Parts: sequence; C-alpha cells; structure tokens
Amino acid sequence: MKKPIKIVIAGLIFGISGLQATEPASAGNDASLMKLIQFAMQERYLIQRATKDYIYAGNNIGTTRAQNDMADALKKFDTKLKVLDSSINDPKIKNLLLFIQSIREDIADTIKEPYSLDNAREVIDLAEAISEGEHSIASKLIKKHKGEHPISKGQRYLVMQVAKYYIAYTSGIKDKNTVKAMNSAVDRLGKLIDEMKKNQKNTPKMNQIVAKIDKDWKIVRKFYLDIEEGDLPFIVYDTTAKMDKKFYQYFQEYFKSKKSNRAK
Repeated sequence: MKKPIKIVIAGLIFGISGLQATEPASAGNDASLMKLIQFAMQERYLIQRATKDYIYAGNNIGTTRAQNDMADALKKFDTKLKVLDSSINDPKIKNLLLFIQSIREDIADTIKEPYSLDNAREVIDLAEAISEGEHSIASKLIKKHKGEHPISKGQRYLVMQVAKYYIAYTSGIKDKNTVKAMNSAVDRLGKLIDEMKKNQKNTPKMNQIVAKIDKDWKIVRKFYLDIEEGDLPFIVYDTTAKMDKKFYQYFQEYFKSKKSNRAK
C-alpha cells in the first residue's frame, strides 16, 4: 500500500508548476518568512538525519545513541511541519504539506516493523521524497522573500545524506544508485565547503570554524570515496556529528554577526 502513495507523492513534487507562496498567516514580514524558509530547509536535514540513524540502529551500530538521535530528529521534524502547515495559506503548498505528512506517517509505520533491508530502502526512498518536497517549498518561499537569501545552502542536509548512503551501503544496500547518489552528495558538499571558506562575510570566528570543518572533511571524504571497503561506520558516525555541530556553530555565528551589524 505504501508504494502507490509514494509514486503519487513523487509526481506531485515534480509536477507542481507555477506554485505561488502567499504571506504566512501569522507572519507578514521578511523576517517571519525567512523563519519559514529555514524551517523547510531544516526539515530536509532532519529527515536525512533520522534515516541515517534508523539504519545505524537497525544494524546495531551505536544503537542507543542512534535510536535517541532518530527520535529527537523526528520529534523536531514533526514540530516544524506543524508550524509550516499553520503558517502558510497557499492551498497548493498546504496540499503538498499534507502529502508530506502522509509520507511521514508511512515512515512511522515502517520503523515500527522489524528492521530489514527492504524496510531500509523504503525509508530511504520516502525520506528523499520528503526532502524534495521541502526543497520545493523552500524554493518558492525564497522567491517571495525580498531580503537577503539564506546563507545555508543545505550543508547540514548533505553531511547527513552522505553518511546515510555510507551506512546504507555498508549494511548491504550495495547497488550502483547508492554509490552514485553518495558520490553526488560528496561532490556538492565539497563545493559548498569551498564556498564557505571563500565567503567574504566570514568573521574571524567563522573562519576558525570553517577551517575545522574543512579539516574534518578532508579526512572523512576519503572514507566516502573508499565506500566499497565500508569498514569505518563508527568513525563516520562520530565525524558526521562533529561536522554537523560545527556547521550549526558557523551559521549561529553568522546570525550573531548579522544582528550585531544591524545594531550599529
């Protein structure tokens, strides 16, 4: 029953054209609209993180930590999804949010079942559909936004997606699509890290943080490119968490400096 729903959802995600975002019901300014853009982008990150942790826990690797991290990610995902649904009036976006909720329910049903490679594949596919739906929403809201575009371009999303594909391959999902998708994510993440290093708006603190991110990336990137060996799941898990934390610190420092500049 899940797959027909998934096919319909995928069609909606790719087939909606001319989507017009209205001002949020509870927010009529750029600052509030930016918050909704950030929520949609964070939803992509959270569902990738939850999927990665689901596969880790299912393979008894860092089980307790992975289960706790998955529960935390899904709880935050559900909270932000409710905010998006209650804050956006456009019927087409609300309809897309409704189908995203349907996929989320499918994920909830699947993770209750005993772990298997088939279920892992199902969760991966469903999570990708959610990610694309949220990306569509964020893109439409960004077009409506009159201020500065978000500095985040999916770095935290990509670091989780890469780790997800690594553990998926390691756990037995050894197909060409998994390797291809991971290599594509590795390439995109590397380019975004290079952009962060060259960002003229970096503060000294931001430069320090991105230098640490780059150092970790140069190490873990080699593990990803050697995915066929796939024998370092704990190292990948820990390095992923470290990089994610530093990405968060980088963006927080950016918003702090931006707020400080406005106050001057």
